[in-house]
Amino acid sequence: MSFRSLLNSKVNIKRKTQAADGQGGYTTTWAVVHYRVKCRFQALTSKEAMLSYDKAAVFANYYVHMEHISDVAEGDRLYLGTRAFEVKMVIDYAEVGKYLKLAVLEIGRGE
Repeated sequence: MSFRSLLNSKVNIKRKTQAADGQGGYTTTWAVVHYRVKCRFQALTSKEAMLSYDKAAVFANYYVHMEHISDVAEGDRLYLGTRAFEVKMVIDYAEVGKYLKLAVLEIGRGE
């Protein structure tokens, strides 16, 4: 079974941007940077939900596995239908630039 065959979901990846509000100021919006990216969600148990990789603490609900995309960053958001997930940590498997594992927190859950 190939890695690609395990990717059973598609998400849009969005990044926070500033847009003119028409009144001389700016408003924060989320712009799509990658559209319909194939991925796989892996739910975490409560014991796995706190990760520490050179950080104080990273809380996550899921790991998301996908093929490597070089500009996915912490703070980006994944949108799966009406659900939104904030990227808390980006892990490059074995630092070879082939696969990514993202630790994500569902927006509105566990905050």
